Amino acid sequence: MPKPNNITQRSDLTTYAFGIQQDEQEARNLIKALAPVVPTGGTTGRFNKFEDTQSFKAYTNALRAVGGQSNEIKFLSDTDDYNVKPYGLRISIDEFERKQAGDQVALLEQAKTRTLTINCILSHLASVVSTVKASVSAVNGKGNWSGPNVDPINELDGQIEAMWNATGMVPNKLLLDFGAWIKLRNNPKVAARLAGSELAALTPEKLSALLAVPVKVSIVTTAILAGGGLANPSATKAGALGAGVSLLLHNSDMPTQYDPSFCKTFAESENLFTEVYQYRQEPHLDWFENNWAAEVQVVAPALCRRIDVT
Repeated sequence: MPKPNNITQRSDLTTYAFGIQQDEQEARNLIKALAPVVPTGGTTGRFNKFEDTQSFKAYTNALRAVGGQSNEIKFLSDTDDYNVKPYGLRISIDEFERKQAGDQVALLEQAKTRTLTINCILSHLASVVSTVKASVSAVNGKGNWSGPNVDPINELDGQIEAMWNATGMVPNKLLLDFGAWIKLRNNPKVAARLAGSELAALTPEKLSALLAVPVKVSIVTTAILAGGGLANPSATKAGALGAGVSLLLHNSDMPTQYDPSFCKTFAESENLFTEVYQYRQEPHLDWFENNWAAEVQVVAPALCRRIDVT
């Protein structure tokens, strides 16, 4: 159904939605860690792919002849196209709801906007996670962190080394599903690495210090609705990353179309979910809508190592 001509941007609700995003900071941080935004200014273009060892070559020879031209940095031979795609969610207010709200209509509109904004963020997060997990399989034979003879630190160090051997790069982020974190911090081999009662105070910073290279450790507690959506009474909350999933990865905090980062979100603007629109659908409904455009691409699959923890 085409949108009516009476659509307008609600600047007040847009400002409110921007503030709500701060309440979902953990989900937004997870999106940024997994697939940071590359602002492109347009909907199509090219980017470097890093799918084999040769892709990670460095331009080490910068020497030029006197009077000669500088060496040129080019696109790699392995490139791909990004095509930013439109997304959008909407939520309605029935006239009867407005009557029920009385002189508190502004609060009703804010409540609807809050629900809309949070669902936009979580929808994009779900898309990012599904793209990542479809591209990176779990390492075989690893992740039995409940076992008394398995050392999670040794397993993580082994994956750090494997990434370095494959790419010459090391991870800068470790994302742990909450269940994986619980098993790691209660593992007796990890306890043996810490003095006395320090295990009770194990923090992401201390875990980072135990690894072969320092990484930013994030414990993922963000949950998303699974199993059919809001209308399905059997729908349940599930960890956004997936039960027991542990990801070691390398992503730049300021990626471009050219750098070797594991996964990227290509978008026209750095800011997503920023504009709330309203339009009328006679005879009873006012719709509030938030649109964004993006494409999530795994750029360098070798820069992520996945362990499914049991």
